[in-house]
Amino acid sequence: MQKFPVKKGLSNAEELHEEINEYIDVLMGHITPPIADGVDTLFEVSSTYLARAKEIEIKLLERERASKIDTSDELKKFRTGELRSFIELCKSAQNQGSRRITVALSDLNLKES
Repeated sequence: MQKFPVKKGLSNAEELHEEINEYIDVLMGHITPPIADGVDTLFEVSSTYLARAKEIEIKLLERERASKIDTSDELKKFRTGELRSFIELCKSAQNQGSRRITVALSDLNLKES
């Protein structure tokens, strides 16, 4: 279960593009994140966005499997291009968020010693 809601299901390639662009703006610090969870914010937000991206990927793969999809199909291009890059961005942000949590815990342990 995620700490905040994200969109659900599939739409057309343009709407999915707009959705992930909003998420990218959050991860890049251009707009305020949907939650303020202190040092956990980056990890929680990137984890939720990664889960949404993987949900989109799964739904697109199901669609491709269920019917013959032309290689020029916009949603297939979206999955193999923008979505794949967004997934990598989320993974990097998640790793950075995890490192921030580790550093904060280390600092806390040093202060307690």
